[in-house]
Amino acid sequence: MTRRRPPYQLVADVGSVVLIVFILVAYRFLPGGVPGWAFALAWIVAAAVLIGVLTELYLFYREYRAGVLFPMRNASLFILLLSVVGLPVYVAYSVATGQYLGPSTLLLIPVLLAFATRNLFRVHLDAVTLRAKTGFRSPVEVPLFQLGEVAVTDDRITITSSAARPIVLLRAFFFRRHWQALVQKLEEVAQ
Repeated sequence: MTRRRPPYQLVADVGSVVLIVFILVAYRFLPGGVPGWAFALAWIVAAAVLIGVLTELYLFYREYRAGVLFPMRNASLFILLLSVVGLPVYVAYSVATGQYLGPSTLLLIPVLLAFATRNLFRVHLDAVTLRAKTGFRSPVEVPLFQLGEVAVTDDRITITSSAARPIVLLRAFFFRRHWQALVQKLEEVAQ
């Protein structure tokens, strides 16, 4: 099943690539030779990337509060949490102490947030689909009516489907409350 990418993800992805290319050209190939209007345009692209990232973070939060998003407890979650908290604190500290970060560093902050947000390992289980991102490749999405067997043991859940590769969820990667809710929801769906 293929999904169309939401516009906020597309803007963040394309904008991130544009910013990286701009910084490479501006600082590697044309040091000091980039006109001011190009930097202004780069700041507009950075703002668009940041808006896309904030939109995605808000949607994650809304889905989490609704009980349909289960983030996996691994490095991707902690990198995202530290980035969301740490980068604004770092910028505020730099402004307060008078340190100059430079435009290249400031332009890359939305890019780093976009990459951290996109790589969050998570399970999304609503009334229609199960979408699991358990690795760095694309998430596996399965409509609930195409779910095959749901095998629940003490330490793992294995979900088979005719529409996608098997999904294996390990208990070690979920918080206790999330694991219990996920097991309960999947057992209800499997019946």
